[in-house]
Amino acid sequence: MEEPVGAGEGDGPRAASLVRVLAVDDESGFAETAARRLETRDDRTEVVPVEGAEAALEALSSAPFDCVVSGYELPEADGVELLEAVRDRHGDVPFVLFTGSGSEGVASDAISAGVDEYVRRDEPDNQYARLAGAVEGVVSQARGDRRLAAHLERTSDAFCQVDSEWRLTYLNDRAVRMIDLDADELLGERIWDLFPETTDTDGEAALREAAETGEPVRFEEHVDRLGADLVVNAHPTPDGLALYFRDVTEKRERERELRELSERLQLAVEGADVGVWDWNVRTGEVRFDERWAAMLGHDTDEIDFDLSTWEERVHPDDIGDAWDAIETHFAGETDLYQCDFRMRTKAGDWKWIRDRGRVVERTDDGEPLRAVGIHIDVTEEKERERELERYRRIVDELPESVCIYDADGRIALANDHTADVLAADPEALVGRESRLVDRIRAAGDGDEYEALVDGERDSLTGTVEVELPREPEAIVDYGLTRLVIDGEFDGVLGISRDVTDDRRRQRRLERTTARLEALFERSPDMIDIHDEAGEIVDANRAMTREIGYDREELVGMDVWEVDAELDPDEGVRLWNGLEMDETVRLETTFARADGSTFPAEVHVRRIDVQGEDRFLASSRDISERKAYERRIERENERLDEFASIVSHDLRNPLNVLSGYLRLARETGTDSYFDRCERALDEMERLIEDVLALAKQGEAVGSFERVNLGELAAGYSDDAFGSANGEDPFGGDAGDTADGEAEADSSEVEVDADGEILADPGRVRQLLGNLFRNAVEHGGDRVFVGDLPDGFYVEDDGPGVDPDEREKVFESGYTTSETGTGFGLSIVQRIAEAHGWDVAVTEGERGGARFEFTGVDRPDPSPQESAAPGEAVEPQD
Repeated sequence: MEEPVGAGEGDGPRAASLVRVLAVDDESGFAETAARRLETRDDRTEVVPVEGAEAALEALSSAPFDCVVSGYELPEADGVELLEAVRDRHGDVPFVLFTGSGSEGVASDAISAGVDEYVRRDEPDNQYARLAGAVEGVVSQARGDRRLAAHLERTSDAFCQVDSEWRLTYLNDRAVRMIDLDADELLGERIWDLFPETTDTDGEAALREAAETGEPVRFEEHVDRLGADLVVNAHPTPDGLALYFRDVTEKRERERELRELSERLQLAVEGADVGVWDWNVRTGEVRFDERWAAMLGHDTDEIDFDLSTWEERVHPDDIGDAWDAIETHFAGETDLYQCDFRMRTKAGDWKWIRDRGRVVERTDDGEPLRAVGIHIDVTEEKERERELERYRRIVDELPESVCIYDADGRIALANDHTADVLAADPEALVGRESRLVDRIRAAGDGDEYEALVDGERDSLTGTVEVELPREPEAIVDYGLTRLVIDGEFDGVLGISRDVTDDRRRQRRLERTTARLEALFERSPDMIDIHDEAGEIVDANRAMTREIGYDREELVGMDVWEVDAELDPDEGVRLWNGLEMDETVRLETTFARADGSTFPAEVHVRRIDVQGEDRFLASSRDISERKAYERRIERENERLDEFASIVSHDLRNPLNVLSGYLRLARETGTDSYFDRCERALDEMERLIEDVLALAKQGEAVGSFERVNLGELAAGYSDDAFGSANGEDPFGGDAGDTADGEAEADSSEVEVDADGEILADPGRVRQLLGNLFRNAVEHGGDRVFVGDLPDGFYVEDDGPGVDPDEREKVFESGYTTSETGTGFGLSIVQRIAEAHGWDVAVTEGERGGARFEFTGVDRPDPSPQESAAPGEAVEPQD
């Protein structure tokens, strides 16, 4: 392997173990052969062949060599002369004389000149093997000697010699200065007497072992007299020991500190996932280590050691800032280059990288030649920064004041809202005493804030009045929490809110709520609130009273369980169709808990209750109004009936009367006046019925105990009429045209002995109309009897056609030539006024039978309920 003379060392990884040999001979061919043979035997050997002594000396001056192999016969000088020149100029470079001459004189001269090895060429088969062995031996020895010399140079700051009696025979200046005594005082002294604290120590044992075995030893010992840690190297000599020692106290302290620092640095590098780069600025070559590549998901063999490897992976939006930072550092404006940017990984993701570096080598003109630095993956840090920034923004945007107070109650940190409330910048608030904390301390019996700081409690909440710049009497809600980080108190987190307006509104709301609750509970109307699904969520007292449920039972029921007419689907559609605060009116029927019903008017309004849709239903019982409306309807019907009578029924007898009067005037015949009188009688009966219908209608007086049998027997037992000619039922017996009383031959049979609760006069009117109806329709006998829950009136006349039974109670309906058609209508209304039901059917004798049910009967009187022979006290 040929290489130009003057090649430097350290050219690659083989430099540390490479053996460089200079081969010198008078024949270039032989030197080259020796070089080739030596390199072939060991690839760690590099041989440079030269011709002559001058070429050899020039080569040694221009580059270091580990060994010189020289022949004896050389053009300018022989091998021994070259050896002497090498020793004079280059010291102890190993020298091997490789000669074919076997002269003993040459060997003697070479040894005298200090040759390291002498090898003869007269054995062709193994001469190069012996030469290679000689070279390896002298190089190894020389390197070992140099290492030992360098080691002794580093460790022999002080030196002394002791004889076999352990007495000091020599000390150099360094040793004298270290012991801090005169050399004359020290020489001849035993070391165990000078340093008695070293007896019976490992150091003494090591020295005695070296003296006995003849082997050198090295140990460390702390010497109290010197107040120092010493490193001692002991080498046995024929006369005793040579001791090399130096003070390593500071070094050991630095080593300890360096070891701790190295450990921390190693942990930091490993924990931070640091990658290293080394940049040759002039050539653009960048060496990246394995961590640098792995940080981006690569192996080192997958990336080029070139600046473009870095530049192509930096995010386009960040590369400009990175180059600006680099150029600023290159210009000497910053001591350190640093920049954060995003880099693309092998998977295509982006990582945040913190790049730090420094120029470590510059030209004489200050231009950067080499820079080294590190990459740190700060993706998680950036995420935390973004998260912290989000938290900071959230805290600053909170409508509450957020602070951290120190142990003395001073503000250590404040958000923007706090600064706005206190009319100051957040930075200006740091260190200021908190008004809130002062008020909290003053308001309590003890110092509750101090208890929080001391850990006697973890949190504190309450409300206090605080003087604020914009509100002298502000009401503030607060919550304080003790902060503990890594087991140590770190402050108090305070969150407070100005609730002055809220409290004032709350007070007004409480007063309004109290009034509304009073209105809600004391309202005479039924009020309930239900949701969109129809479930009742609240109801007032009137609702529970009218419906018959307890509030607990009513709440949770569906509206349609109360509203008997409401279809669930239609109800939901109705409610969803309402706008907010829109009201709809309904008339429906409510069902009570006992199963009874009543008509109700409902007003439903859509309202907002704390952000939720609710429906307020205000209802009232309209039974009386409905009854009134029915009465008005019936009155209107009667008015229609009156109009019909006036326009039709009264017109007929008037026409008859007018016609007969005209005939009487024209003819003078008295019989026409009789007919006029009958027309007047007809008009009178019609007017009486109409008046009875108009005056009495559906009204009844007070209810009394009425003996139905006695009332019906007011007529004679054998005829429909009275002995004195008066109609006991409120009518007139009437006279015939000639003034003679007419007696009806119908009989009344009474089979009723019980009492009823009724208006006697109205019952008398009812019976009279029924008896008259029987006579008008040809009945001979009338029967009155009891029913289990009422009574009946029956005749033996022709009866009522089943198809006509529903019409007989209509006003004006009659099948009699002389009837007005109002009698049975009055009967029905008197029955309804009492709360009875009336129905017409066929009697046992084929005639008409009117049955009245739902009739109330009085409780038995004390006389009736008393046992036989029991005395009854008189009633007042």
